[in-house]
Parts: sequence; structure tokens; C-alpha cells
Amino acid sequence: MSELTPVEVTDLRPIRDIVHEKLRTAIMRGELPSGERLFDTQLAKQLGVSRTPVREALRMLEQEALIVVTPRRGTIVYRLKQEDAIEIYNIRSVLEGLALRLAAQNITHQEIVQLREKLEKMRPLPENLAGYMAVHVEFNSIIIGASRSPRIEQLVASFASQLRNLRGISLTTPERQLLAWKEHCAIADAIESRDAELAEMLARRHVERAKEAYLMQRA
Repeated sequence: MSELTPVEVTDLRPIRDIVHEKLRTAIMRGELPSGERLFDTQLAKQLGVSRTPVREALRMLEQEALIVVTPRRGTIVYRLKQEDAIEIYNIRSVLEGLALRLAAQNITHQEIVQLREKLEKMRPLPENLAGYMAVHVEFNSIIIGASRSPRIEQLVASFASQLRNLRGISLTTPERQLLAWKEHCAIADAIESRDAELAEMLARRHVERAKEAYLMQRA
């Protein structure tokens, strides 16, 4: 396993958050490559902390889909290859564009109310990536369901783990989270006004900006 530098004693943030940031940065930079096994005892020793904050940080990384925990292999770094990520974004653009077009035609008043509720929950979460992502997924699920297309739902579900991984990278900064929230607000407005063409265009633009944010973080 790659060597990590100890936690700075002058950093006054919770140890869990410091460890999470160090591990996340190491994964993003490729210092902890995809497929590498992580052991909490070794990480704790390298970082100069106890195992408890390491375990908490690993749970946060799992929620962001940057690691996976399997019964036999343990904790493994999971990072999509850039060319695979770009292909997924391109497929997602077409798929979600169609889903938004259909949703604008088929969504119910109750589903619109649910979308607005999710948007309000997303607004105050710029410092909580895991919480933001959870509500983000719920928002998207309502829209995909409103498309009334079982095949679209099935296709989107098949990309679920990859999308979590991509969002865990593209939504890293509070600035991108805020912009994504504004994009979702515009999408909700288009759906509520039953403007299918605008909804599809906004969906494609949202995915394109997400791809740009992802590539910027990977640079």
C-alpha cells in the first residue's frame, strides 16, 4: 500500500474529516490506485491516528463510491478509467435527456411537489457531500420514475455504482454543488411548465457540465 504522510497536529478539524480528505486526495491523484486493498490498521499507523477515524473516513469514501467493501476481498479502491467515465457521461446525456423530455409530459402534481421538497433539502448541504449526493439521487429517481419508461429506469439502474463514483468526484467542491443545485432548479421549472424540449436541453447541459467538473478534478 502507498505511503501516506501523518495528519498535521495543527489542523483543528475533526480527525475523521482530515483522514477522509487525505485518502480522497490520494485516490484522486492515483497515489492509491484503483484495485488497491486498504487496511484500517496500516492506514491508522501511517497517518498517526487511531483506527476509529480511519473507519469513519472509509465509510464516507464508500458512500461516495470511491471504495467498495466486499466480503472476501475487503476494502478496495474503485476508480473508473477516464475513457470509461467519458463514455458513461455521453450515454447519460442521451438517456437523461430523453427521460427529462418524457417526465415533462408525464409527471404528476405530487411528483412535482416531491421534486421541490428534494431541492429544498439539497440547498443547505454544501459541506456534506454524502448527504448532498443522497438527496441528489432521490431527486433523479423521481424524474426517472416520472418518465414512465421501465427500460430507461433499468438502464439508469445499471449505471448506478458508476454514477455514484463520478458524482463523488464531480461534486467535490461547494461551488459545483451550488451550480448543480441551480441546474436542478431550472430543470424542475421546465418540467413543471411541461416544456419537454427545454427540459431535455437542460438535462444535457447539466450532464455536460458535470463531465467538465469531473475532468477538471481528474486533471
